[in-house]
Amino acid sequence: MARRMSNKANDKTQRRPSRDAPKRVAKRDLLLEEAARRINAQGAGAIILNDIAEKVGLSRNTLYYYVADRDDLVFRCYLRACEATADDLALAHELGQNPADRIHRFVEAELTLDRPAQAVLSDIDYLPEPQRGLIREHQGRNVVALQGLIADGVASGAFRACETEIAAQTLLGLLAWARLSAGWLGYRDDRVARRRAITAITDLFLNGFAADPHARTACEITTDTLVAKPFNAFDRQQTNEIKIGQLITAASRLFNRRGIDGVSLDDISASVGATKGAVYHYFDDKADLVVRCYRQAFELYDLFMDTAVTVGQTGFERAMISLHLNIQAQASGLSPLMLQPGRMSLPKDDLAKFSNATRRLRTTSTRNMRQGVADGTCRNIDATFASDVAAGIFLWLPKWLPEGYPLTPTQVADEITNLVALGILRRSEGHGVVADRDLEKRES
Repeated sequence: MARRMSNKANDKTQRRPSRDAPKRVAKRDLLLEEAARRINAQGAGAIILNDIAEKVGLSRNTLYYYVADRDDLVFRCYLRACEATADDLALAHELGQNPADRIHRFVEAELTLDRPAQAVLSDIDYLPEPQRGLIREHQGRNVVALQGLIADGVASGAFRACETEIAAQTLLGLLAWARLSAGWLGYRDDRVARRRAITAITDLFLNGFAADPHARTACEITTDTLVAKPFNAFDRQQTNEIKIGQLITAASRLFNRRGIDGVSLDDISASVGATKGAVYHYFDDKADLVVRCYRQAFELYDLFMDTAVTVGQTGFERAMISLHLNIQAQASGLSPLMLQPGRMSLPKDDLAKFSNATRRLRTTSTRNMRQGVADGTCRNIDATFASDVAAGIFLWLPKWLPEGYPLTPTQVADEITNLVALGILRRSEGHGVVADRDLEKRES
């Protein structure tokens, strides 16, 4: 009798999850959404499980019903983002009426506010194996699928011939930065902003920003000539500054490729053949090094923008030169630290300075675009949001461009600048007018 009662109790215990499943799934989704939001703001290694659990109404003990630890939570957020992108690509391919419409549907699905927050895949190297490999595998399949959409457009004659990997990664960079830009630039990430971002990304990728379909996009200026400085080997202060600069450049390059939380001080010191003690000789800790990396990055970003404004004669030339120099820098060993997840982990004073610097660059970039529209060298585009999203073109570059890539940094910059300046649509398709009308119909 007791055994039968025990069996009945076990049966009830086994049935209970099926009744509670919807609630648990909903709570899990809230947990992953909040975690993704914090990963984007604080970085994968800086999120605190208890804070996230408290935010979504979970006790410390209940939290571990859903995830094993912080690494597991980050992994689940990244996996969720990869799966969402895979679904978006599949639906865009199935429902899109033509190549341009498929691109628009994909961008729209990725950035819709109706979807929970998605983690930007910036800190994949923070994860241990095999989780890291699994995320890279999912991410790689998505890149191949997006390349397929673009290749189909080229084959049909709707798109210009292009390097499909570069085109696909450029679009993914625009989308990644769109998820982070509101935090760095300080605007409200609401439905209106998302709609403008969706339109700006689609328009920029398909139609470009040049008014002339034969506009010259090559740039004669190189970052090497801009940053070259005379060196006196007998000047001790200058020698120390060079050593510090080498460490900052090495750290920036690793942070850009692997994410800030995916790199240790040991990794940085080893990359320049130094000891960790040498790093501590010049920097207080890793946080101090990150701040110094951002300071150097903004000095370079300002240098590129000032050069573009000084040298460029038209709005288009200024926009093109700035973009070209930034791409060169990220494709080379210079690699200034990209604006990425983790801004809220910076000291408040430094965050305020970097955010102000970002907004200043945005203002100048917008002014260049507007000048181009006024002087007739740029298409009549949403200059503000085109400038906002354009930074994603070069900020994502270190995440995918492998070492030993067959193109030089200048050639990479030529290819990407040409792609974005002229757009991927064939200009014989009505200079983008057909695509613009299709998008207007969809949005209305």
